[in-house]
Amino acid sequence: MHASSASALALARDDARALALIERHGRTATAFRALGAGLEHWFLCDDRGDRGLVAYYRTPGALISAGEPVSAPHDAIAVADAFVAFAASQRCRASFFATEGSLAPSPRFRRVMLGEQPVWNPRSWGDHVAQHRSLREQLRRARAKGVTVQIVDADALRAPVRHTALQQLIARWFASRPMARLGFLVEVDPFERLSHRRSFVATRAGAPVALLSIVPVPTHEGWLFEHLLRDPDAPNGTAELLVHHAMLALAADGVSWVTLGLAPLAGPVSGWLRLVRTWSRPLFNFDGLASFKRKLRPHGWEPIYLEYPRDHSSGRAMLDGLRAFAGGSFWRFGARTALRGPAVLLQALEWLLVPWTLLLALAPTFPWFPSAAVQAAWVCFDVLLLSGLRALRARGRTVGATARATAWHLSRGLAIAVSADAVLTIAQAVWWNRTSTTSLMAWSIVLLACAGPLLASMVLWGATRRIRTMQPSRLSHRR
Repeated sequence: MHASSASALALARDDARALALIERHGRTATAFRALGAGLEHWFLCDDRGDRGLVAYYRTPGALISAGEPVSAPHDAIAVADAFVAFAASQRCRASFFATEGSLAPSPRFRRVMLGEQPVWNPRSWGDHVAQHRSLREQLRRARAKGVTVQIVDADALRAPVRHTALQQLIARWFASRPMARLGFLVEVDPFERLSHRRSFVATRAGAPVALLSIVPVPTHEGWLFEHLLRDPDAPNGTAELLVHHAMLALAADGVSWVTLGLAPLAGPVSGWLRLVRTWSRPLFNFDGLASFKRKLRPHGWEPIYLEYPRDHSSGRAMLDGLRAFAGGSFWRFGARTALRGPAVLLQALEWLLVPWTLLLALAPTFPWFPSAAVQAAWVCFDVLLLSGLRALRARGRTVGATARATAWHLSRGLAIAVSADAVLTIAQAVWWNRTSTTSLMAWSIVLLACAGPLLASMVLWGATRRIRTMQPSRLSHRR
């Protein structure tokens, strides 16, 4: 082994070399993700050629591997050790996110269970469906609503009309998510490397309502169901029908192993990860994702780990991995999520508005307001705004294009009203409070009063954009 050769090639992204290693040694569900956007490649080679690949995401102070090294099984630990040494030479920590346990025999690594991935044998899928009434009922519901599934080849996916329709489908799927887009191992790229993917499209009345994109796991001679994207208004059972057709197609090809990928925080994870699973539900429903995969009755569940050098901290390694998913910065990711107007943030605005309105009503008129009439007007406005936010929350619990159109109009009206509130509050601060307010504490309250509606309007405009994106095309393009 020539360490200098490995170091010289460490920063060179080479998809052709990476693909050759994946086709020869790709044994995990994350192997194909080594070709994903945003990742750098590190190769370990000797006189015989490339021994291994680590595809990693770089954050300040850390290099996070997308899964375990792509190498022969007996080389995995050696490649991982060399990558850790390379990271140290870069003054960075190293960790391996979403591994299947190949580094466990090494005393130099520790691991934390991240969740489980379900696996199936497509050859027995037909018998599997015959034995489960609830799954058959979901398939029946989708068919009864006119949903059909077809395998779509690369040329058909690139056709302008279909491509545009699928892009709109993906945009609506993203809009239905409360969090900003994640990257790293879950980057959504169903139109990349189509020569290696297989794509299944569910349609209804000629329009796509769901997309399933699968990628190979070469040494398993199996497949990962990588992207399963469903329109918010797709009939019940659509996702199950897509999986059903894919399983039957793979069974016809003699495939005996598939997975739907990691169900994060599923299974016997540690206590603090179980708390994360519960607390994060308003932004990411880990239990719901695991429940969907469990409904399909997998043949087994395989544990997935975060593995890291023994002398490093598990908490630090976990934060490094999460930062990779967030795109490198928790602050920017949090800001992008807040500006989407997620339901949990709208509900927080509603709760905060209650004590604020009471304070406005009970505060003395001077020095805060020019007159009692102005004070009463602000209180009435906030009461109406509170009613509007509650109505928006109620509309948000309903589904369907009509209910969502109502929510869009309501959200837009609230956003306009709160934007006007922000302008008038700042105008009052400049005209009235500038001369009537003297203490530092009083000015802090005035600044808070100005910042509140300004930030709330940004959140509401974000919610409005998301709701509009989830509409059918004719509404999403209206002005």
